[in-house]
Amino acid sequence: MAHKTVISLLAALLVFVIAMACYTQGFFDKPELFAYDVQARLLRSEKATDNKIKVILVDEAALRSMSDIAGRWPWPRAIWSDLLDFLSIGGARTVLFDILFLEKQDKVNDKALYNATKAAQNVYHSMLIAREEADKEANNEAVGKPLPVEFINRFAQKQVTGSFNLKPGTENNDFALPIANLSEASRGVAVVEFTPDSDNGNRRTKLLREYQGKYFPVLGLAPFIDSSTPINFQSNAIEVNDRTIPIDENGNTLINMYGLNKVETYSMSGIFASLQKIRQGEVENLLVSPELFKDSIVFIGTSAIGTSDLKAIPMSASAPGVMLHAFLANNYLQNDFMRPPDKRLTYLSMLIGVFLTSWAVMFSKQLSIRILFPLAMLATYIAYALVSFKLNAQVEIVPFIFSTFTTGFLSYGYLTFTEGYEKRRVAHLFTQYVSKEVLDEIMNNYQEYLKSSAGQKVEITVLFSDIRGFTTMSETTPPEKIVEMLNVHFTVMADIILKHNGTIDKYIGDAIMAFWGAPVQSSDHAEQAVLAGQEMLEGLKEVNRILRERGFEHEIKIGIGINTGPVTIGNIGSEKKKNYTVVGDAVNLSSRLESITKEYATPLLLSEYTYGKIKDKIDCKRIGNVKVKGREQPVDIYTVEEQRALQ
Repeated sequence: MAHKTVISLLAALLVFVIAMACYTQGFFDKPELFAYDVQARLLRSEKATDNKIKVILVDEAALRSMSDIAGRWPWPRAIWSDLLDFLSIGGARTVLFDILFLEKQDKVNDKALYNATKAAQNVYHSMLIAREEADKEANNEAVGKPLPVEFINRFAQKQVTGSFNLKPGTENNDFALPIANLSEASRGVAVVEFTPDSDNGNRRTKLLREYQGKYFPVLGLAPFIDSSTPINFQSNAIEVNDRTIPIDENGNTLINMYGLNKVETYSMSGIFASLQKIRQGEVENLLVSPELFKDSIVFIGTSAIGTSDLKAIPMSASAPGVMLHAFLANNYLQNDFMRPPDKRLTYLSMLIGVFLTSWAVMFSKQLSIRILFPLAMLATYIAYALVSFKLNAQVEIVPFIFSTFTTGFLSYGYLTFTEGYEKRRVAHLFTQYVSKEVLDEIMNNYQEYLKSSAGQKVEITVLFSDIRGFTTMSETTPPEKIVEMLNVHFTVMADIILKHNGTIDKYIGDAIMAFWGAPVQSSDHAEQAVLAGQEMLEGLKEVNRILRERGFEHEIKIGIGINTGPVTIGNIGSEKKKNYTVVGDAVNLSSRLESITKEYATPLLLSEYTYGKIKDKIDCKRIGNVKVKGREQPVDIYTVEEQRALQ
């Protein structure tokens, strides 16, 4: 047991160390991202979004239907000024472009967008803040340039306490701003760039982007703050207004997803067709009514393939990038933020997984527990993770699954090797002595019987059987006939003993020694021994019939002695050869009873100790007592009332 305990602990610790190394080195990252996506699709697809969030898309239908007017993508910017006019008619609260206007187009179109933006006074345009690696062969002035002072004064957050814990060498050093004057006309300018995860999926963002010590919001947060809003960075959250938004160790916020069909989405083609009707004086039967956008936060983006803004997200392998901003805005409105995983819980889950799995597999006697306990742990943990996800707390699943399965695999491998060896030892030890039924019981609990073979004190019933007149018979019969006779006799007798779940100890010349009550303990060992003795006497008829058919002249008679008492049992012998046997005074008395059966003219004698066990089950009669060497008091002896065999 101590050896197995050490092996169990070492296996658990080994797997824990391996799991920790894999976890810290990021080997579980992609499987965990896949698990996150599965949970998001399973638990968030039907989650309702706030009806204040609206999305207008340039989709394939818009590109086709507006090609005659707008031409090829990118469209003239006057188109967007028309869209802003339409939304102003409807009374939209905020309009946010997930479309970059970084380069001049022409004076007419640029001025149209500028005028519409300035007139609306609720428009947010997009910018980029990113990190670019400097070209070693080029002039490094391409990166790290300062932002315009006017831009910083107007749009940078002015009340920021704390900061991101940025690793050296990861600071942003490049930016791209809207065309000249467009920023001035805008209510705000926000960042639209996303950094994908290691599997190229998009799930998180930094709510504020830092550039040379100044912070600017991303598009999904921009409608809810202005440059004077207090921002407080904490180690695991950002405080914005009355919201405490969780962040991970890298400062990222997980964007809680929604089904793409749960966001109110409109095609640019329908809006433009409706605007044309309005300008012609038709206000009835519009495809899209401007009133639908009253007091709404409207995001404008693209979904057509040619517009190059399709992103992989948990809900779809190809979704409009603007949806991430809409999802983030909805997270803020509903205070529906996902808490990133707590690494302490991940470490604890791995530790619990390896030790409980190792304990269950190594020390459970039942195969069902060895299999079902780890599976039940996995099911419980996954259920806990799913419930936590539904309650907006991500729990990492993959490290626990890896730890549990790997520990189970190693533990089963060890048991397969060691138990196979030990079972073979036990089977070799007992297969010659016991019945198949008893052997099956032993193999099901082989560890206990392996220990018992080392020696223990038990109460059993011992039977000795001997052929009468064997010495004289052997002197007048050829040796090969003696061997044949003994083989016939022992075959029949052994079958009877095993039938009654007895254990054959040994063959001593013409004698058989057997016992009941070990290695499998039983309460009726005395009764089974007496019943076996009676059937052995009856079995002599079959033995003698076979011998007569083979030409034997002698008829076999036997004597049987049975005694019950405490003995020492174990695998006894020299280092080179041992036998599973019993020793003790009870064995000696059984042998003595067998030797005096002829004196009392009865083939079967029981001691008073055996009689005491069976007197209420088998009819017996007392026939005297016998003085046994080593005992002061004589022992009463009995025989069974019905003697159905030769004497």
